[in-house]
Amino acid sequence: MKSRILKAVIAIVAPLMVEFIIKKVLQKIDKKEDGKKQLSAST
Repeated sequence: MKSRILKAVIAIVAPLMVEFIIKKVLQKIDKKEDGKKQLSAST
């Protein structure tokens, strides 16, 4: 019974964690891109 609950929890939490990690990575990439854009715009 516990394993069934555990699997259900993992099934719910895993996609949320993946989505959270992807958002964090994309934010870092966006910040780098913004920095490059600002540098190219100022020159």
